[in-house]
Amino acid sequence: MRIIGLAIAIVVVGCPLASSTFDEACTSPTGIDEEGGSSGITTEQINEILDGTTLEGGNPLPFIWLPLADPLIQSLVTTYETPIQFRQAVYHGMSCYNTVAMYHPTALDIWGRDDKRICANAFASEAQKNAHEQAANAYAFAYSAISVSPTVTKSMTHIMDNVLGLPMSRLQGDPPMSTPWGLAKVMVDQMSEYAKSDGWNADGTLTHDFNKMPFSDFDYEGYTSYKTQSNKNGKLRKINCNKEWYWEPLLESNDAGYFTRQEHVTPFAGFTGRLYGMTSSEYEGFYVSKPEYNFCDEADFVLTETKDMSMDDKKKAEIEFFDSKFTSILLMQIDWAVGNQFSTFDFWFYDMALVTAMYDATMLVWREKVVFDVVRPTTVVHTLKREEEVETYAGAFAGSQTIKGLDWQPYIRTMPHAEYPSGSSCICTAFAETLQLLTGKDGTGPPVGTTFEAGSSKTEPGVTPAKGIELVYTKWSEIQDSCGMSRLHGGMHFSKSVPAGQELCTGVASVVVNRAEMLRTGNSEGALADLNDTSIVVKKRKTGKKK
Repeated sequence: MRIIGLAIAIVVVGCPLASSTFDEACTSPTGIDEEGGSSGITTEQINEILDGTTLEGGNPLPFIWLPLADPLIQSLVTTYETPIQFRQAVYHGMSCYNTVAMYHPTALDIWGRDDKRICANAFASEAQKNAHEQAANAYAFAYSAISVSPTVTKSMTHIMDNVLGLPMSRLQGDPPMSTPWGLAKVMVDQMSEYAKSDGWNADGTLTHDFNKMPFSDFDYEGYTSYKTQSNKNGKLRKINCNKEWYWEPLLESNDAGYFTRQEHVTPFAGFTGRLYGMTSSEYEGFYVSKPEYNFCDEADFVLTETKDMSMDDKKKAEIEFFDSKFTSILLMQIDWAVGNQFSTFDFWFYDMALVTAMYDATMLVWREKVVFDVVRPTTVVHTLKREEEVETYAGAFAGSQTIKGLDWQPYIRTMPHAEYPSGSSCICTAFAETLQLLTGKDGTGPPVGTTFEAGSSKTEPGVTPAKGIELVYTKWSEIQDSCGMSRLHGGMHFSKSVPAGQELCTGVASVVVNRAEMLRTGNSEGALADLNDTSIVVKKRKTGKKK
């Protein structure tokens, strides 16, 4: 098993070396010369970078954009909360897919168009064509990365200018679309402009004219902004453990004297956010039932789960590994695709389908979280077990001990949104089903996974795991299950949340993959969005026949 390092891992990129004849309505390529010329970028230059760089195990670098990956993934993970990460990722993935699709003999962009297709037969050689699309990949990746996460501007520019020799200055103005940088720019600009009206309030203009607060909640026709619901006091709850218990903001600390209360992150996303892989009607047909928790039993469940986890290094490793989907499931998919020698188009095609399915899944689970608005385990345990002494996880480096309920905390941070259903379970279900459908099987072929070196834990550094642990998976469904269960083991969810996440998002991938396959074969009915429709559509839930 070979694992790609973080320095070259992020959502996939690429385009094919097509042998078919393109439609006559295409653009003749310019900008990459066989033996030097006006552009200053040659076929030889691009191929030398690819031939002269190797991955772990000595395999050659398949895509010239790979050195750009680490800054982007680190920025997404450290800058944004989970739903926003997937919003940024879907725009990045779609921009890169749109760019490489224009080198494919039949593929359409996500709008169902091919009006920017590059003429394959106009290249002097296959090497020149490869160099042209590789350069387009790199420019699309870098320019899109800056668009979705501006903090990477400096690093992207440095790598493009000084490592790859593809100056970002070529994107200034309106470069010809026949050049790799011109094609990349128009594709990314088109996506960035469309994103402005996607119902996420990403620039804060839906709430303020000045001093805007990006991604803040807002009122809109058919949608009323989220309000924290009122709970009765804990004593009454203890008498009746079946009472409804709404989400309460948790107190967080930076361990340096600053404390803050959570706000429910992007509660509007599942109602006002634009869909891509499915229609509103399809989306509204996915839902789950009310959880009907007995919170006294659930408090005991969480305490027992975290007690068991405190003595199990593998569970701790999986909790930390799957906490970020960008440094876990997507990296495994990338390593798997590179190991299977994907063409560059297939690499990006898979990415487009994956990020779209996971984005729509995120939208679904966010809607259900707000509908049910269920309290998190930390609040329940602190209220019901306040002064009671319980044997459970006692905190980092403390293992299992007898502590007061008020002192209990999950193994890692509880995210700022309602408990039910599990977002991780939902997203990982969409991930696994997308790959099952695209490959036609559940097996991964060569195993995928990662290695947790001894003492590499972020929660218990230097101590956990006591010795190196290999997290190895041979089925996509195994990844789905381990991803979901890690949230239970860590104490972030009650017993019904993970199964509900799987139930909610089962079938999302089939809708997305069906449309993606249409785009690959040139069927415009597979369009994921209408470029001319910039309206905000408020979505609801059907309550009749399920799915």
